[in-house]
Amino acid sequence: MFLESKKAHLAVIIGCVFYSMNGLFITRIHDMAISPIIFYRLLFGLLFLFAYIVARGKTSDLRLKQKKGSLLLQGVLVVSCMLLYFTCLKITCVSIAILLQYTAPIYVMLASPVILNEKIGKESIAALFVAITGVFLIVKPEGGFSGLEFTGTYMLGMIAGLLSGVVFAAMILNVKVMKKEYPEIAIIFWPMAIAFLLLSPSAFDVSLTVLKENLKVLAAFGIISIGFGEIFTILGLANLKAQTGSLLALVEPVSGVFFDIAVLGIALSSETLAGCILIMASAALISLKDSRKMGEGEKEPFLKEITPEVPPESLL
Repeated sequence: MFLESKKAHLAVIIGCVFYSMNGLFITRIHDMAISPIIFYRLLFGLLFLFAYIVARGKTSDLRLKQKKGSLLLQGVLVVSCMLLYFTCLKITCVSIAILLQYTAPIYVMLASPVILNEKIGKESIAALFVAITGVFLIVKPEGGFSGLEFTGTYMLGMIAGLLSGVVFAAMILNVKVMKKEYPEIAIIFWPMAIAFLLLSPSAFDVSLTVLKENLKVLAAFGIISIGFGEIFTILGLANLKAQTGSLLALVEPVSGVFFDIAVLGIALSSETLAGCILIMASAALISLKDSRKMGEGEKEPFLKEITPEVPPESLL
């Protein structure tokens, strides 16, 4: 029973590990703007997702039901989150962009009692404080934030970053809303397809020669990030409390740090290490809280809602 209760937690963490490889792919893509990169990432990711769905014999799960507006909303949120994040990244820096986007658990914790009737426990508040502190330590610029100049353009980037966090939180909450009507496969596929259509004009923003040069990297980027990352993350988020899922998603910057060390050879500072430890501690705290509830008789949604035909371990 204890191991069963960990499947949804583990799915989110694995998905975040796949997502954290984004930087590794971006550094290997040359002469392409952000919009076409996102478009072709979605293209290859969707092809992989569709092949996975067909291979699993789950095409019937894609049947549209009620709450079509929630699927459309999720697609719009996906595109908005990407564009806001990269706008912040372009105007400010990587540190600010990551820090502002990962304020999402704050908004989830504030909104989930109203939207999803979730209770806010002391453990969740403590885990949130520990996790945000850890993110701050990981992404803080070497000279600190005091040396940054907050000009008009810079403030625009800051606002974009804050909005990316709000939109990210809305995506997490909307997954829980859609789960009442749709299986995880539909929640994964349709919003990505909508985002793909919205970004389709970007397909023509890159020459055929440049596209051919980056094709292999783009294909791997889409399969790993949109394919594996989306499957595991949505599978976990759909079957956890929104508060729990948003906190576990903070594992992504930790994974990113270790990929930077292992692949790019970037040195690990003491502050970064401390931040990683704090985030992992917050994930452990929130997981132990859920496990204790399981022991007290509160069933984990993951056990109640995942059918035997779609066990998470079958994705490995």
